[in-house]
Amino acid sequence: MQKFIVLLLFPILVQAQKFKEIYTPEEVKEDMAFLKKRFEKIHPGMYFYTGREAYKEMFDSLYNSIDKPLNYLETFRILSVLVTKVKDGHTNLRYDKNRFKKKNAKFVPFYLRKIGEKFYLALNYSRDSTIIRGSEVLTFNDISTEQLIEKFKTLVSSDNDNQQVKEYYTTGAFPTYFKRYYGEVDSIKICYRLPNIDSVFCKKVACMTNAEILKIDKKRYKNLNRANLSLKLLDSANHIAKLDITEFMMKATALDFRQQKFKRVLNERFKTIKQLKVEHLIIDFRANGGGYIPNISRLLKYLSPTPFTLVDTLAFKKKAYFSIFRPYYLGPPIIAWLGFPKRDGEFMYRVNKKNDKQKPNKSLSFKGKTYFITDPGCYSATTFTLNLAKDLGIPEKIIGQQVGGATWGSFAVDWSDFKLPNTKFIVHTPLIKINHKLPNKANKNFFLQPDYEVNRNRDELLKNNTSVVDFTVEMIRKSEIQKRQ
Repeated sequence: MQKFIVLLLFPILVQAQKFKEIYTPEEVKEDMAFLKKRFEKIHPGMYFYTGREAYKEMFDSLYNSIDKPLNYLETFRILSVLVTKVKDGHTNLRYDKNRFKKKNAKFVPFYLRKIGEKFYLALNYSRDSTIIRGSEVLTFNDISTEQLIEKFKTLVSSDNDNQQVKEYYTTGAFPTYFKRYYGEVDSIKICYRLPNIDSVFCKKVACMTNAEILKIDKKRYKNLNRANLSLKLLDSANHIAKLDITEFMMKATALDFRQQKFKRVLNERFKTIKQLKVEHLIIDFRANGGGYIPNISRLLKYLSPTPFTLVDTLAFKKKAYFSIFRPYYLGPPIIAWLGFPKRDGEFMYRVNKKNDKQKPNKSLSFKGKTYFITDPGCYSATTFTLNLAKDLGIPEKIIGQQVGGATWGSFAVDWSDFKLPNTKFIVHTPLIKINHKLPNKANKNFFLQPDYEVNRNRDELLKNNTSVVDFTVEMIRKSEIQKRQ
């Protein structure tokens, strides 16, 4: 009978353990130590941006401060500090995927933008459409927006602690960070000031599921969405066109491992560019967080005037070898050992010696002037593209805002997602250090800077226009007028 009762209760006990809400100081400290030890073993960027002593001092202070049980969200915030202190944008902490049902999870239905020292509503996905874009957002649940953003920044990983990136994501992905910090809520109180009105309005609105948000997006903001690899002629008289590259990926069938669809569509776009006799090509990279690295070379083949090599050095820690080349791969672990012959302390690495492995596309190579539009959302493969293109002398001008990733390269390519033993949080960790080929002679700053800084403004929110695109087009028109005079 006892065995029978245990069998009946087992699913309930498992469920209770899965969603444990309170952790003892010993459990949290054990997870902290586990995380740090794992990072030191496999993370190629551990102590790259934050030195060993500085990290140890932070770790010890946090470790010794835990003297009472913590709930799930408190624990998440503590562990997030250990992750973000590595200062790598590809390293992050995630909830156990089973904690929130993906389809039914609810999110705060507001996306923000900071302009000057104030916060404004960029997108409203609540059912109340009277809370319009461009409204100044003052508080949520009686907490100032500024205080919330500062709290959320502690959850954001960014290369070398890039503050513009932290602000970009905490405002632009406000629903995500609200949920990470406070958990899931059914409703939220928002206090705001409408444009050109001094009165303050406060309303309580329901939170929404992703499905509900997408449904409203299609009706309310369909004209704001930028389709990946979309091409538009902006000025026929001056032969100006804009190509949107919102990510270096293109969804296709599950079997399209090598991104052949991206390759085909990109080729079609440059055929059209040639047919339209485009002389000024604006490439809008804003909000492009990266993607498939070979797609970088596919793009640059149409833009580069000379042959080039994409990657200079690939490196990883010796102790991470079997995390990258799994033993069950059989052949690859043996071959890979020969493919990374150089050693430098705890690292194995290889260097590409040839500088001209990638050849320009002869028939569709773009001969006109190219302009890049950027913002802090440009990261990973996108930052790689921008910096390599800059060194190749491709863009005539870069317009917009500072990008989110470092000029030298990043920690990326392959990842390990490991689970902490007690709290079950998932730690997403890059395994390989990748440097782009050229020596960054043109890039003297740690983060690629625009030639013209153009920030988004409130007028843009109110009128649904794009100030940075308008600025770029007007700049080109003026240059054409000067050329004809």
